[in-house]
Formats: sequence, structure tokens, C-alpha cells
Amino acid sequence: MESQVEQTSDAMASKRFDGSWERAHRNITAAACIGLLITGVLYVYAQSFLTIIFVFINSSGELHAFKGGNFIERLSHSIVLLKNPLRYSVIISQFLFMLLPILWIIKRWHTTHVLSYVRISRISFLELSVAIAATICFIPVSGGISDFFAKQLNMPDFLAQINAQIFTSYSIEELLWLIVVVCITPALCEEVLFRGYFQRTLERTLGMKSLFIAGIIFGLYHMQPLNLISLALLGIMFGYFFYRSKSLLPGVAAHFINNLIAVFSLYKTHDGRVFFDVFDLEITFLGVIIALVLTGGWLYIYHRITQINFEDKLSLAGN
Repeated sequence: MESQVEQTSDAMASKRFDGSWERAHRNITAAACIGLLITGVLYVYAQSFLTIIFVFINSSGELHAFKGGNFIERLSHSIVLLKNPLRYSVIISQFLFMLLPILWIIKRWHTTHVLSYVRISRISFLELSVAIAATICFIPVSGGISDFFAKQLNMPDFLAQINAQIFTSYSIEELLWLIVVVCITPALCEEVLFRGYFQRTLERTLGMKSLFIAGIIFGLYHMQPLNLISLALLGIMFGYFFYRSKSLLPGVAAHFINNLIAVFSLYKTHDGRVFFDVFDLEITFLGVIIALVLTGGWLYIYHRITQINFEDKLSLAGN
């Protein structure tokens, strides 16, 4: 029913869909998939190219100069030297080769009303707060799932420690820089791509099914096998916020907070102590269940507080 209403709404708004894809009456689902594929390939290759350039400029000599230690020590040293080139490449490639291309695709293929299409619209502070609360409660669930697969696959601890070095900060200045790179940039660019375009476009034909598809693709995009399920579930939750609110903002806020907690958890003070190590907390099965129940409770509250606006939008779509 909701899918039919969404289709009716889009039919009524067809005069605003003035892009080339819309005028040619091509398959909308195909547009979502092709747009995501084009942007994803462009982003991956651009980021790789930029990383090589920044490595060559900043630390290629130091990488070859370090000869001592065993394989793990050499790998750890390389990661430390590569972390800034990786950070530079992420922020530049996400804005230039993810955000801008997908906005261009929306404008060329679908509509000149780009901000309206990706649903940049205001929501209540209560709605925003509940979305953030649900995201925070989900963190132990995400950690529990990742720990389970790490133990089942007997993954060595040093791999996680080496990967964490990329996101570890040792000063306030570096912490603020990481917040820009790891929190603000993905929260904006990835949400516009996966929710604002991909899910939004799929939603026009598939309705609520779109949030599950977009969430799974979001998990796969990060290419982290141990975190695949938790990232997909997180993506589905962000998609639910987007679908219920008809706004990109709760997903952006939730995405930002999720990454912010991770960045703060890896911030080390001047004496080498971890400021707030949420990853070092022991996650028990009971703790995961409690966190899952709390997450479900917040999602139910979110469902209730968005009910009136959601029904109003469906009602307007049907008139």
C-alpha cells in the first residue's frame, strides 16, 4: 500500500522530474543501480590514485628507510606513515568523487530540485534525539557481532590494532582533524549517496523494501568482512530513519554520532592513555541482548513520534 502511495506521489510530482532519465521514461530502479555503480567505481579508483600520490609526496622515502623489526613491526610502521595520506585521500575523494558526481547525476537524470530530491528537510529535535539514542544503544550489538566473527575465524588481535592506528589521534588537533575526516565527511557524503539517492530512487518503485537493499549495499561498500552484518544492520537503521522521516538529517546525525564515538574511543591523551575506550569493554551475550532490546525500544519510539507526519505525507500523496 505504501509503495503504491509513493508511486502516486511521484506521478503527481512528475512535472518536477525534468531530467533526461525521467523524460525518456526509463526504468527508475535501473537508474538507482547504475548511478550507484558509476559513483562507486569513480570513488574507489580516485581514492586509490590520490592515496598513491599522497604516499609518494609525503612518506615514500621513510617507507623504504625502515628496515628493522619483524613483519608485524614493519607493517605497523607502514600504517602509521600511511595514515595521513589515507586521510587526505578519503576527504578529497568523498567530496569530489562521491558527493559531487551523485548530485550531478540527480540534476541531469532526475530533477533540478536536487536538495528536495535527497530530502534535505527539517525535523524535530525530539526525532533527531531518538535517532541518535537508538544508534548509541546499537553500538554494543555491533561490537558483539564483530567480536563473534573474529573469534570464530581466529583473527589475530594485531590486525585490529594495526587497522585502528589509522583512526587513532594523539592530540586535540589530530582529534579535530579526524572528526572532519571520519565523522563529518562520511556522514554527509555517504548518506547523500546511499539514502538520498540510491534508497530514495528505489523507494519510488519498491517502497519500504528499498531501505533493506540500500542497507545491505551500504554494508558491502565498506569491504570489512568481520563488520559486514553489523554495518548492514546499521545501514538499514539509517534507512529506516530516512524512510519514516522523509528527511536525510536523522541518518546524517546518527551516522556522525556512530563514527564520533569510534574516534573518541581511539583518542589517546598526552601520557598515552586511551581517553574513552569503548572497544576495550567486555561485551557479554547478555549485554548484547540488553542493548538490542534498548535499540528496539528507541526504534519503536521513533516509529510512534514520526507516525503523524508520516501519515500526513502519505495522505497528501494520495490526494
